Amino acid sequence: MQIYPNTLIANSVSIQSDEYGMRAYVNSARGRAQLESECTADVVKAVETVWGSTPTVMEPTLPALTLDQTKQNKL
Repeated sequence: MQIYPNTLIANSVSIQSDEYGMRAYVNSARGRAQLESECTADVVKAVETVWGSTPTVMEPTLPALTLDQTKQNKL
């Protein structure tokens, strides 16, 4: 498992592994959790050295639909 050359930046990183192949991780709360669960401790530590302790990418959120909007979408 290794950090793909020149991909570790403040907002993302690409990791090459035998298990997952090439995978990109974003510096968001969800991306950090995925990185920690799928990568070795040394890779996580190297990434967090550049990323710091705070996510820099906000994940988009979709507005919740009301029950009426859900019914309209099915028509």
